[in-house]
Amino acid sequence: MANEKTKAEQYREERKARIAETAKKNAKNMGKSNTAKRIASKVVLIVLIVAIAVTAVGYCLNYYGVPERMLKIGGVGDAQSISAAEYEFYYMSAYNDVCTMQQQYAQYGQDMGFDTSLPIEEQTGTTTNEDGEEVSWQEFIHDRALSQIQIYKALYTEAVNAGLELDEADEASIDKQIDELREQADSNGYSLNAFLKKTYGGAVNKRFLKKQLEIQVLARKYYTTRTEELADSYDQADIDAVYNADKDSYDLVSYRIYTFAPASLTQGDDEDDKTFEAREAKEKANAKIKAEAFFKAVTDEKSFLSQAAALNKDVEDYDAETETKGAQTLKSDISQSYNDELANWLFDANTKVGDKKMVTDSDSGTYYIALLTQGKHQVNTVAVRHILFLTVDQSSGEALSDDEIKEAKENADKALKTWQEGDKTEESFAAIANDLSEDTGSNTNGGLYSSVVPGQMVTEFDAWCFDSSRKPGDVEIIETDYGYHVMYFVGVNGEYYDETIRAEKASEDIETESNEITEKDEYKVGVGPRRTAYAEKKVMKKIKRLLEIYAANSQYSYY
Repeated sequence: MANEKTKAEQYREERKARIAETAKKNAKNMGKSNTAKRIASKVVLIVLIVAIAVTAVGYCLNYYGVPERMLKIGGVGDAQSISAAEYEFYYMSAYNDVCTMQQQYAQYGQDMGFDTSLPIEEQTGTTTNEDGEEVSWQEFIHDRALSQIQIYKALYTEAVNAGLELDEADEASIDKQIDELREQADSNGYSLNAFLKKTYGGAVNKRFLKKQLEIQVLARKYYTTRTEELADSYDQADIDAVYNADKDSYDLVSYRIYTFAPASLTQGDDEDDKTFEAREAKEKANAKIKAEAFFKAVTDEKSFLSQAAALNKDVEDYDAETETKGAQTLKSDISQSYNDELANWLFDANTKVGDKKMVTDSDSGTYYIALLTQGKHQVNTVAVRHILFLTVDQSSGEALSDDEIKEAKENADKALKTWQEGDKTEESFAAIANDLSEDTGSNTNGGLYSSVVPGQMVTEFDAWCFDSSRKPGDVEIIETDYGYHVMYFVGVNGEYYDETIRAEKASEDIETESNEITEKDEYKVGVGPRRTAYAEKKVMKKIKRLLEIYAANSQYSYY
C-alpha cells in the first residue's frame, strides 16, 4: 500500500502533463504564426519594392523621353512611322524658325505678327500658309513641322534608293553641328543630353539628334545632287535662247566709281528747323561742288585713280585701285547698290569704254562719278573651296590680338598638313572645311564657292582664283584682310550666263520635282488626331516653360 499514489498526487501529475501538452501545442502554433508573419512581411516588401521600381523606371523612361520615341502618332506612307519625338523635334525647329524670322523683321522695324514672348496657344495674330489661306500661328507651326518631317523622310528615302551615302565631309558636318551644341551646353553648365532635352524636348538625346541630322544631310545631298543632274541635262540651244532674249540680266560690265555724300548731320537741341535745313543744304552743295570738280578732272582711268588717291592721301592704307573698282557687275546689282540711272547708262549700247558720267541720288544728295572700263561681256566662272581662319572679330570687324592672329596662322598650317598627310582628295579637303572653317557662308558645304566671277571676292582671294597658271587640285595658304585661307582650286566652269541660267532652271525644276515626290501615295502624311494632339500639347507646354525661364532670367536664345 506504501507504493500506491494518492488520488491527490495522481491529479497533480495529470495536471502537469496537460499543461506541458498545451504548452507544446502553443509553442508549435506560435512557430507557425511567426512563419506566416515573416512570409507576409516578405510578400508586402516585395510588392512595395516592385511598385517603387515600376514607378522609378516609369519616371526614368519618361525623363529620358523613351515614351515619345516609342509612341507613334502617324506615318509617311505605309513604310515610315512618325514618332512623338520626331514631331516634337521638328515642331521646335519650326517654332525657332518663326522666332528667328520675327527677330529679323524687327531689325528693320517690321512686324510679321508673331509675339516671341507669348506661348503658341496665346498667339492672337494670324499668318498665311503655302496655299494662301489665313491660319493661326499654332496651325502654321504644326503644319510646318509635319511638312518638314515629310520632305526629309521622302528625300532621304529617294537618296537611299539612288544609292547615295554619307561621305567623309557629310560626317564631319554632322559632328561639327553636334560639337557646337556641346560647346553651348558646356557654356551653360549642362551635359550635352541635358542641354538637348532642355532645348528641343525630353525625347531628344545625342543618339536621336545624330540620326535626325543624318536623315537631313542625306536628304539635302539628294536635293543637291539631283539639282546638279538637272542643270547638266539642259540643251545648250535652250540655254542660249534664254540668254539672247534678255542679255542685260546675264551680261556684266566693269567700271570705276567714286562717291560724294554730304555729311550726316544731327539737329541741335536749341536749333530750329530752318537753321538745320540750311546746314543740310550747305552740306549737299559742298558735295556737289566736290563731285563736279572730280568729274571735270577725270579724262581717263589713270586720272580717275589719281584723283581718288589725292582725295584720300591722309587715309591710312587707302588703295584707289581696290576702292574704286566695280568689276564684273550685273545690271541688277548696280541698280540695287546705286540707282537705275547709273545701271542703265553703264549697260547702254551707246556707252563706250572711257566714257564717264555723274548721277545723283536726289533723296540723299549723294553723287556718283562712274567711268566705264569694260562694256557688256561674259566671263568663265571658277569653283573653289577654302578653309578660313579669321584674324578679325566677326561681329565688330576689328583685328584680333597678335597672339590670336599667330594662332590663326598656326591653325591654317595644321589644317594644310592634315590634308597633305591624308589621301589629299577634294572630298577630304571638304571634310576638313566642314570641321574647321570659320566661314559661316561655306562651312557646311565643304568650303565650296561654285560659281565665282572675277572681282567677286577680296583682292588676294580673287587673284589666286584667276591666276592664269591655276589648275585643278592646287592647294595653298593665302592671307586676306579677313584671315588665313587654305585654298583648293576645283576648276573652271562655263561662262557666267550658262552657269546662271542652268542653275535658275534647275532650281525651278527641282522644286517642282520635290513637290511631285511628296504627292506620291508612298509619301503621304497621315497622323492620328488624338496622339498628335497629345504630342502637340506636350511640346507647347515645353515652349511655355522656356518662355517662363526667359522671363525670369532675361537670357534666352533661340536655337
